[in-house]
Formats: sequence, structure tokens, C-alpha cells
Amino acid sequence: MVDPSARAARTPGGTDTPSGYENTLRPLALAFGRRRGDARRFGGKATSLGRLVREGLPVPRGWVLPADHFDALAETTLPRGHDLPTLIKLAGSRTGIDRAARARDRIQAAPLAAPLQAAIEALWADVGESAPWGLAVRSSATCEDGEETSFAGLATTLLGVRGPEGLAAAIKQVWASAFLPRAIDYLAHHGVRDVAMAVLVQVMARAEAAGVLFTAPPPGLAGEHWGENERLVNVTLGLGAPVVEGAMPTDSVRFAKAGGVVATVVAEKRRALVVGPRGMEEVAIPEDRTRLPALSHEAIGQLGELASRLEQGGTGPFDVEFAVERTPEGKDQVLLLQVRPIGGGGFPEGGDAQTVWSRANVGEALPGAATPLTWSIARSFSEKGFREAFAALGCRVPRGAHLVTNVHGRFYLNLTAFMQIAAQVPLLSPRALLQASGGAGEAAIALLERQTEDVSKRGFLARLPVVAPRVLASQARLERDVASYEVEAERARRSLAEMDLGLLPDDALATTLRTASALLDRTGTLMLSCASASLASHLALARLLDRVAARRSSARDDEDAALAMDPLMPRSLSTGTSLAHALVGGVRELESAGPGVALARIAVRAREEPEARECLLAGKVRALNDLPDGPTRRELESFLDTFGDRAVREAELSTPRWREDPTAVLAMLVAALRAPDSDPDRALARARALADREMAQLETRIGPAVLYAVRALVTRTQRFTRLRERMRMWVTRVLGMLRTIALDVDRRLRRIDPTLPTGAVFFCTYDELILALRSGRAEIGHVARLRRAEHLRDAQRPDPPPTFIGRPPPVQLPPAFGRRLVGLPASSGVVEGRARVLAPGTSGLDAVCAGEILVTRTTDVGLSPLFLVAAAVVTELGGPLSHAAIVAREYGVPAVVNVPGATVAIRTGDRVRVDGDRGTIEIFGDDVRSKDT
Repeated sequence: MVDPSARAARTPGGTDTPSGYENTLRPLALAFGRRRGDARRFGGKATSLGRLVREGLPVPRGWVLPADHFDALAETTLPRGHDLPTLIKLAGSRTGIDRAARARDRIQAAPLAAPLQAAIEALWADVGESAPWGLAVRSSATCEDGEETSFAGLATTLLGVRGPEGLAAAIKQVWASAFLPRAIDYLAHHGVRDVAMAVLVQVMARAEAAGVLFTAPPPGLAGEHWGENERLVNVTLGLGAPVVEGAMPTDSVRFAKAGGVVATVVAEKRRALVVGPRGMEEVAIPEDRTRLPALSHEAIGQLGELASRLEQGGTGPFDVEFAVERTPEGKDQVLLLQVRPIGGGGFPEGGDAQTVWSRANVGEALPGAATPLTWSIARSFSEKGFREAFAALGCRVPRGAHLVTNVHGRFYLNLTAFMQIAAQVPLLSPRALLQASGGAGEAAIALLERQTEDVSKRGFLARLPVVAPRVLASQARLERDVASYEVEAERARRSLAEMDLGLLPDDALATTLRTASALLDRTGTLMLSCASASLASHLALARLLDRVAARRSSARDDEDAALAMDPLMPRSLSTGTSLAHALVGGVRELESAGPGVALARIAVRAREEPEARECLLAGKVRALNDLPDGPTRRELESFLDTFGDRAVREAELSTPRWREDPTAVLAMLVAALRAPDSDPDRALARARALADREMAQLETRIGPAVLYAVRALVTRTQRFTRLRERMRMWVTRVLGMLRTIALDVDRRLRRIDPTLPTGAVFFCTYDELILALRSGRAEIGHVARLRRAEHLRDAQRPDPPPTFIGRPPPVQLPPAFGRRLVGLPASSGVVEGRARVLAPGTSGLDAVCAGEILVTRTTDVGLSPLFLVAAAVVTELGGPLSHAAIVAREYGVPAVVNVPGATVAIRTGDRVRVDGDRGTIEIFGDDVRSKDT
């Protein structure tokens, strides 16, 4: 991939010869921290690398711009009260956010001092020709890469910087990143009162491969996945940024400190990040290299030697970013780009070292980092809804409890707080709840059980005589409440559609936004009431079935007994829970199943219309207008009228709805057209037939009284599930209304500040928008720019684990899997086929072929139309009662959810067997002959 004759310019040991710019941009070898004050002048990262250079370790040629220049620019550019010490005192306040945004804008707009500009020009003139991949510009704050504070992922790094103008802009961008809200909050949380920002500039290594080496497990992470005396490497081809940011598939290598590879996971790597003529770009990997290891044995050996040298003196463990460069002799040379102690960040808001956090279920609706507007609305919506739902059940919610939090822009539930509140209800244990919802491993469940074992139930029991009749009455009228709500919500929806928002004054638009937000709160509260009723009925049904399960017989009893002894088998789902899933299948009239059924019927219509069919299959249709006028086009128009508020990742307000951009709909329609002719009603009938068959078997094994109770609970669960999914659809519609209003606010913001990009509104919070509109001065462009920069930083960070305890671990553990993966059974059935691994987003949806196994990080309802094309579904996130799992059961499609590492272990084209009854996936090698199931 890299021309071995063109190497990154670096002098032996990383030292530099004297040049005219050396008094301004100090050679890295001099940033050693020998003199008092050097640590503040050069920052943690540069000081660390300077020490490595002095010790003779391989580091790319580099320079450090001392923090004095940052201090001087801040002093001459920023108004009083906008300096970092003041902003740290104001962390989290509205005034602090406003001032930080203005300070950031001023830093980026200010010209550099003439001597610094001259030094930058001299540096580029000296090294430009010998730096074919340009320069890397990184922060080196005083609190960075230290034992107590790491500042990791909070400041900006720019790669492939070229030319004096580019270098000057990059330096200011690094300085400006110190003013991002999460960086200031981090400093305040760790008691840092001031910070100085030096800047590190290095020649880019032309990386054949790059990644991160962890010299040993951090405290608490050693275990079966990573031994105490092992090192771990995550690596990919090309630059290492995708490894650090979690953006691309990476190889994982564990090797012993004493030498010898312990385990290797080789990912399918189809793209690599490199520096091209126009800057950073992704390039295709030749087909014969996609499944080859990124690291050679030679490079692994060098990494082991370097790790041993770093740990001399008993220090460590370390987090080491590295690149592998090809020498002119064709050998691999490892270069150290960054070395810092492995340490954790602060605890998420509202938690401590024993708090269990999870996004395993909510991540289905909102994967990845949420924009500030989405997060601010979702947080209010969720906190209010959960509190009202608990209160309705007679549970007391402690004052000040944080039920949800933001971790690197991701939405997490505080399971500790949830379970301690829910445990007030007798028989409602963490294990029972997590059996239904999924999302926690055995260690987390055990901790939650310890945390809830002393929760008193006396208060709940004392309130029970009053609460129970009220809850039963509330559930009895849920259907009427939903119907009444729908009349009101439809009226509000039509009123907004008929309104010309552009004619409203700002304060009237603020009122419209508040009204829509209040409607969302009401929608969410009613949806959670339906969800609580559905969950309660499901848990009661599962508990009853557990009691009678021993009396059921099956042709697979012996096999089940053998599997029960298998330590790899999941133990989170009881027999009663699995049987309950089957019995309540075939709900019918399920709103979440509607888009898939409707699209399948449009595919049937398109097959009967040759001209439309040929246009779709030829890839000529990008919009509805590209289709010939006829039944297919009219039915698609009707589809968008009905389901146009839906989308993939539809909980994110910045996501265009299907009505705005039907690309995903058209792609899924093409996939349906390529599948054999199929009747969607037949798929729905399969789920009903399975439920009927399970019920018929029960009838022969249990008495009439128990059978009556089972039938009643099945009917009750189905009814509340239908209501839950109807309200879920209305949540999506109201989010569409909020998006419509937000887009009009966006137009006003851009009229005031034409430099703002389209969509700037999504990088303001709900309160900021209301305040700006009420004041008659929607001048918050500086805040939008600030929050957008922070969101981009969050989006580039790797996803924290779906569930963690205390704080997100600084290291992503390697997945542990072999030929068999284990998750949670979500939809019954056993099927074998070729895998199709879907990347995040909407690309490649039209490539899905009939009979393939869909494997994805998460499947929201926006992808559910593909379920009718696929033979089975496997996801890394989600739970057995998630919306997508319910849709899979409604379609009769086998599904397994919560499968760690599924998208890494399984590759497109692999032959796999999915067992939706037991929650297992078998991966067949080329030497394994498949058998029809």
C-alpha cells in the first residue's frame, strides 16, 4: 500500500538539526522537562515523547510550540471573564457555555503573531518536501497524558496538515478545542483550576498499519479475555485514527509478555485511512489483503520489546499509539506516536464506582452520539416519563436520582437507580427484569442483586391497597386513553402541517416549539404506561409458565439437558420467558411491523409493473419522480404519507425522515424485488401458527384453571404490546413535528449568521433555542459552532461498552468467541444461510439478498422491512422485548440479540446457523458442510 522509497523524514533518534525556527518551535528532544516550568511550557504529551526521544526510542521527527504562545494569544484576544480559569469556575452554567463559545470563535479568528507565522513558514519550507503525508498537529496540555488526568479524546488532533496556512489553522483549532464544554467540565471535575495548551507538530509516518498497544490490563480488567501477563493490540491498515475512534474494523492481538501470540482476531478490512493529494481519504484495500493480519510477526516482536522498555522501573500499564512504517529495505519499523498511562475518566453524572450503566436496549433507538438538541429533549422526556411511570406503580423515586446520563454523547440508563426503585415491588428482581429486556452480563446482574437485596418493600405494600386499584383502573382504560390521545395528536399534527412557520414571529415559534415538546412529554408518558403494562403482563406470564414448564415435553429434551450443562450457553432467559415470547407472537395490527408489510406489498405491485421494476433494479431511481407514473409510484407516495416520519436512527432529530429522503426506502424496496415472490401475509401467519402450536401443546399438559390464566395473560400482553407499538409510532411522529419546527429555527439562525452550516440548530439545546427565540435575538451561532465541534469529537470516539460498572473502561476488551457465539433468544426458529454484515447507516441496504442472515450492531425499526427479505437477524445490542425483536417475532423471522462481537466475528459471506430458540450462532468454516435445517 505504501511506496517503501518514500519514508517519513526523521533524524536518528528523533533529534533535529538547528534551524531558524527552533527558538519558536522547539525540537521534541528538548521538551524533556529538565528545567522547572518545562512541564507547563511543553505540556504532558510533548514532555513524554521528548523523554522517549532522549532514551533512544523510535519517535517521528517533531517539534513543540510552547504554551506561552497560547497564553499570549488568549491574553490579547479574549475579553475579560473569557479566560480558561474563569470558564472552569463557570463550568456547566449557561453563562459559561456562552462565554466559552465566544472565546473559541475569537481564538480561531485571531491572526497569529508575526514571529510565530514566520516560524511556521520556515518549518514547512524545511520539511515539506520530506513529509509526503504532511504533518500531525496534536494538543499537549499541561494536564494531558498524566497519572491523574489524561484529557484523552477531549482536545483536537489533525492529521495530514500541509502548507503554512494549513498549519496555522490547525494550531488555532487545537487551541480552540480547550474551550469545548466537555473539556472544561473535565477540568472542573478533576479540580484543575488552569490549563496551558502547548501544541505538538510531527512529521506524519506513512503508515502501513497503525493502532493502539495496551501494555497490560488496567486494574479490574484482567480476566479470561485478557490475562494479567498479556499485552493487547488493536490495529488496522493505514492510519491509526480509526482504531482510536472506533470507526473501522480492527484486528485484535493478544501476546504474552514473555513472548508468543496468545490469540488473534483478524477483521475484514475493506477500507484504509491514508493521506492523499487532497488530504485525509479512505482507499479500498485489495481483495487479497482484506482478511490478512495487519501486523507482521516482526512488528509484534518490536511492540513487545518497546513495551518492556517503557515498563522499566515498574511503571505502567501504558496506552501506546503507534504506526508501522516500511523501510527502504522492505522491513517493518514501529514508531511511537503517543504514550500515556492507562487511566479512567470521571464517573458519569449521577454515578459512582458501583453504578451499573447500560445502553444495550436504548441503543437500538439511538445508536452513536446524539446531537445536543436530541439529547436535551430526550433527557427531559425520559426523566419525566420514567419518574411518572414509577410513581404510577407506587414506587418512590429518590430525590436527586439520575435515571439517564450522557457518556461521550451516548444515552445510558442508570440500572442501579432503576433496579433499586423497581425492587420496592415484591418479586420484581433485577434478574427477572433483565431477562425480559436484556443488556447486562452475569457480573452486572450479581452486583445489581446485591445492591437491591436490602431495599425495603414495606412502603410499597403499605401503599398497595390504594395503588393497586388505581393501577388496574389505569390499565383498563389504556385503550381509551390511547384512542383519545390519537385524536388530539392528529389534530396537532395537521395544524402544524397547515401552518406557515415562516410567517410566525420568533416568540410565537418558541410557543409552537414548547407545545410540540409538551406533546412529546405526554406521548412518552403514555407510551411508558403501555410499556409498563406490557412488561408486567409478560413477566407474570413468564413466571406462570416457569411453574408449568417442567410438565412440558419436547423431542429435544435430551439435547436441552446436555446444552444446560454447557458453560457457554446463556442463562439469562428462563424456559418460561422463551415460551412467553412464542405464545404472544402473531400480535397482528402491530404498528412497528407496518412499514415492512407495506413495502413487501409494494414489491408485489412493482413486479406486475415491468417499467417500474426495471427502473428500480437498474438503480435509476433516486427519488419518487424518477419512477414512471403508475401503481408503484402511487403506492410509494401513499407509503410515505403513512410512514414518512420514520427513518433509520429515527430518534435522532437531525436524521432526515423517509418523507424528506426516501433513499433507504427505495434501497429496501430493491432488496425486496430481488427476493423470490413472497406473500407478507404468509410471514405474519407463521408467527400466529407457532403461537397456536405452542398453546395446543400446553393444553394437553396443564389443567383448565392454569390454562385459563395463561390465555388471559397472553391476550393481555398482546393488547398492551399493540398499544405500546402504537404509541411508539406516535413518538416518531411527534419527533417529526419537532424536526419540522427545528428546521425553521435553523433557517432563522442562518439568516442572522450566514456562516452557519445547514443543520446548526441541532447543535443547540432545547433551552438555548427557547431562550434565544423568546428574547427576540436568535444569535446563538457561536454556541452552535462550539457544540458542533464537541459533537464531532464525541462521534469520533469509540462506543463505550453497552454495559459497564462505574466508569467506561479506558480499553476495549477483545471479543471472546470461537465457532459459536451466544446471545439472547429473541425470535424462535433455526435457520442456516450466508451472512450479510450491515455497516452503520443506510448504505448497502439494496445489496441484501433473500435468505441471508442480517448481522448488525443494532437494528432499529427503520430497518425492519429488511426482516422480510432476510432469513434471520443477529444484533450486538437490543433485548428480547425491544421493538425490533417484537417485529422479528411478528414476521416469524429467527433472531438472536445481545451477541457481543457479532459484527467482528462474522463476515459477509460466512455460512452461519442461527438458533433463535437457544440464542446461539454457529459459524461454519469452509471445511464444514452445511445441512438443511
